[in-house]
Amino acid sequence: MTTIQLHLPDDLASKAVRISGNIETLIIDLLRTKINELDKPVTLADEYRLAGIENKSLITGFQSIDMEGWDEEY
Repeated sequence: MTTIQLHLPDDLASKAVRISGNIETLIIDLLRTKINELDKPVTLADEYRLAGIENKSLITGFQSIDMEGWDEEY
């Protein structure tokens, strides 16, 4: 096992303590989860699916101003 000295900002450390009494275990679990996520191979289908989700989010975000200033003729 490797020992790493880590300095956390006070606000982050206090939130971590509230989530889990053992910050070391929390950090190890979060790091393991993130590494597993990054190690998964991403397929082209996954990329298209994620792009579709992002596109829907953008459409929803701009929906209120899309037709602003346009007449019905256009």
